[in-house]
Amino acid sequence: MRKLLMVMAVAVLGGAMVSGTAAAADARVRGIPDRVMLQPEDLGGAVTGPVEPGLPHSLLPQPCADTPVPQPVAGRSLAADYGTSGRHRVYEHVARYRPGGAQAYLAALKEQLVRCRAGGDEEGYVGLAEDHIGPDTVLFLGTYDEGDRWVAYVAAAVGRYVVVVMVTDPVTGGGDPTTANTIAAAAIRRAAVIKG
Repeated sequence: MRKLLMVMAVAVLGGAMVSGTAAAADARVRGIPDRVMLQPEDLGGAVTGPVEPGLPHSLLPQPCADTPVPQPVAGRSLAADYGTSGRHRVYEHVARYRPGGAQAYLAALKEQLVRCRAGGDEEGYVGLAEDHIGPDTVLFLGTYDEGDRWVAYVAAAVGRYVVVVMVTDPVTGGGDPTTANTIAAAAIRRAAVIKG
């Protein structure tokens, strides 16, 4: 009986140690460092904060709902009011992938933007430009309200990271692609300095 209890105790403690080690490793995988994310100096001094609950626009778009895209191992999002009047709302999502996954996501996104393009009064996504800021970048719109309004997106694969910047304009309902490009360029520079 004593031997059985000892074996069970070792098994339970060993399992807890393995589980604790796995949990610690999992916690490291989930984190996206602060230095990868946009900072106030990238946003004209605008302070960043959390993304509001219930945001109706995807921060890791998948234009074709029936076709999966590669999934990240970690992700983090932020939001900020941008511009002198705070007219634009800027969102950033940074996702870390296993090796090759970021480029696979961006290739799938580009392909889906062509195959599942929204038209006319449809809600969905419309591609505007590829590789416009550098390799592995894409500029596109996310349309809503029967296609009458849109948000502007830039997505980029940078090493193991995918950086997505989305710009909304709550006043006119038309997110500005130029603003998205400007902010995305800063986001890409931040992600490019991280190794792994």
